[in-house]
Amino acid sequence: MPDDGNRTLAPEAPKDVDRLRDIIFGGQMREYAQRFQTVQRDMERLQSELDRLTEEMTDQGRDFDKKLQALRRDARQGDDDLRTELRDTAEKLMDEKVDRLALGELFIELGNHLKAGGTISNVLKNLSDLG
Repeated sequence: MPDDGNRTLAPEAPKDVDRLRDIIFGGQMREYAQRFQTVQRDMERLQSELDRLTEEMTDQGRDFDKKLQALRRDARQGDDDLRTELRDTAEKLMDEKVDRLALGELFIELGNHLKAGGTISNVLKNLSDLG
C-alpha cells in the first residue's frame, strides 16, 4: 500500500478534533459546565434546605402530638374534676335539703302549738333543744 500521508494524521486526528471542538464550542461548553455546576450547587443547597425543613416539620409534629396529648389529659382531668364536684354538690344538697313532708309537718305542728296557746319562743326553744 502506498503511503498517502493519512497514517500520520490518523493518530493525531482525535487531538485535532478535540482542538477544533474546543475552538468552536469551547466557550459555550465552559459556560454550560459552569451553569451545570451552579445548578448542581443550587440543587445540593435546596436538598439540604429540604432535609432541614423536613426534620423541623417532624420535630414540630412530635411537639404538636405531645401538646395535644397533654391538652386531652387536661380536658379529661377537668371533666372528671367537674363531674366529681357536681356529684359532691348534689349529694350535699340531698343531705342538707329539707324534705317537703317533714317541713309541712313542722308547720302543722307549729300551727297546732300556736292554736293551743303556745308562743313562738317556746317553739323555737323546743327546736333548738332538738338540734
